Amino acid sequence: MTLARFAAITLYLLSLATIASADDGTSFVRVVEDDSDRPLALQIAINSYGLKTGYRQIRVDLIGAIHIGDKAYYADLNERFKMYDALLYELIAPKDTIVERDGSHPKGVISGTQLAMKKMLGLSFQLDEVDYAARNLVHADLSPEELSQSMRDRGESLYVYFWRLFYASMNQYARDPLGLSDMQKLSAMLSGGSDNSFKVMLAYELVDLDAYKEILGEDADSAVIGARNQRAIDVLREQLKAGDKRIAIFYGVAHMPDMEQRLMEQLGFTYLDTTWVDAWNLDGPADR
Repeated sequence: MTLARFAAITLYLLSLATIASADDGTSFVRVVEDDSDRPLALQIAINSYGLKTGYRQIRVDLIGAIHIGDKAYYADLNERFKMYDALLYELIAPKDTIVERDGSHPKGVISGTQLAMKKMLGLSFQLDEVDYAARNLVHADLSPEELSQSMRDRGESLYVYFWRLFYASMNQYARDPLGLSDMQKLSAMLSGGSDNSFKVMLAYELVDLDAYKEILGEDADSAVIGARNQRAIDVLREQLKAGDKRIAIFYGVAHMPDMEQRLMEQLGFTYLDTTWVDAWNLDGPADR
């Protein structure tokens, strides 16, 4: 397993602890390139869905999140969040947890590894930048106790994830023993004279959501994806009953394929359109 892949999976699993594209159709994350295949940005999708009930037209946006990103990315999101009647957000914490934007956070929300990752990549933390005190933000996640119980019910644990990570790395090596995919990515970086090669390689690894399925299993059956997504959908139902018409769900991007499926199958929404937002600038220093 390459360093970039290990870091990508570590970053992903840490995001799940603190707190792409679907098989067919909708995209949720991508690396955008110029005409010379030079990577320009890691982009996260805002996918919109509609539902008409009687005289009421409802719109729900699935806003993918990456928990370490450019400061400008979070500033853009804060402005977008103001347009919603309710914005449902993820955070594995008790419902009344207060998230301050002064660098202090609830115990266990940010680890030393995340602090090192932030510094190494020259990025910012989601919890430091997003305005969680805004009136329209609604907690829509499990508490630590609920998540632990859900994992026990499914026979999941960090020990299980470790061995899945081990076997996933073996499968990756079997598919690409010479590391040709990494050589292709490195070639693209060098052609653009990039001085942030590790960040670029990490971005490409984060786009490969299939790698995480080998570790977490089927999204719908897992605690860290399925159970948390169902909580978000249940909270969405409550907001719809309260009369909200313009709602967003702000969750980690790897949650989104399963979240979209639940939104369509359980509530009858249909896909409308996609807006792309730059999360990481890959063509030079980040706008911090």
